[in-house]
Amino acid sequence: MRNSLRKSTVGLAALLAVTAMTVTACGQDFATFSNLAPAKKKFVAALVGTNEVPAVTTTAAGTMELIQEDSVTILYTLATTSQLDSLTMAHVHAAAAGSNGAIMAWFFPSEAARAPGTGGGTSASVNGVIRVGRLSRAGTAFVAPFTWDSLLVRMNAGTSYVNVHTRRNGGGEIRGQITAAP
Repeated sequence: MRNSLRKSTVGLAALLAVTAMTVTACGQDFATFSNLAPAKKKFVAALVGTNEVPAVTTTAAGTMELIQEDSVTILYTLATTSQLDSLTMAHVHAAAAGSNGAIMAWFFPSEAARAPGTGGGTSASVNGVIRVGRLSRAGTAFVAPFTWDSLLVRMNAGTSYVNVHTRRNGGGEIRGQITAAP
């Protein structure tokens, strides 16, 4: 009986030692795997009339914030000032500052992206999600030939911009280059 108790105690001690080493190793692996997770990346744009090509005289302004949550999701918020005359469209274009470019993705109009006060008022707030697998013409959509990857490449390179079209300035009233936030 005493021998059996001693063997059980040694066996239990060995099991606890192996468990402790395993937990420690798993904790180290978890830290290593956590470092592999993509970090959120924030992009911003300050929208004013003088950034439009050609420049527009307006007192309206706006801000755009895009947060790349992971490899398949971007959250966005577009907010404009009360001097804006009825938002009609808003999108991301492919071009460097000082140049006009093709539309890459739509923000407005989109039923999925509407917030109270959007479209028809003098200020607007549009927010939503761009998700790689859930793009459609009716919602936030990519316009051919652009893709998710080309949007990310251009945002990281500073060669995309957001502009807001209004009833008064159909070609665009305010514009801002998308840049990585510090």
